[in-house]
Amino acid sequence: MMSQNQADNTLRSPYRTRNQTVLSEWIDYNGHMNVAYYTLAFDKALDFFFEDVLNIGPSFVEKNSEGPFALKASYNYYSELLEGESFFVDISILEFDTKRVHVFGEMRKDKSAELSAIFETVLMNMDLSARKVKQYPGRVLELFNVFKSSLDKDKIPTVIGRKITLQK
Repeated sequence: MMSQNQADNTLRSPYRTRNQTVLSEWIDYNGHMNVAYYTLAFDKALDFFFEDVLNIGPSFVEKNSEGPFALKASYNYYSELLEGESFFVDISILEFDTKRVHVFGEMRKDKSAELSAIFETVLMNMDLSARKVKQYPGRVLELFNVFKSSLDKDKIPTVIGRKITLQK
């Protein structure tokens, strides 16, 4: 069982998810990770966070027939990832209501902590039987609040929430 101090240190934004490694099949003709695999890697990081921390990941979905659906996503790329490189994603909760959550993540190279990409997404909880939006369980809303309240507002990347445009 986790002590209160361990819980305080673990349950906070940003939450570091499990390391991942760039696979050879993720490499494009430019010799670096293809943008589609950044999306996959961020999605896997969310699955780790949902499964390991919030307990609303794949096993919850299978058991309860409800789970997160993406409503919107945005990505910003900063440095390339190469085959075999290890990386992690730090996940933070920015905002939530009873049915939706606004999450962002920063992908960093494991060895140098250099920023590779940032994503943000808005997800809603979906009742998979009725195919209708459903409230998140109360315990999940409590966890969302723990993560949101621990987020240092000064460390939110400036690209979060911005529209896509050419800078002038």
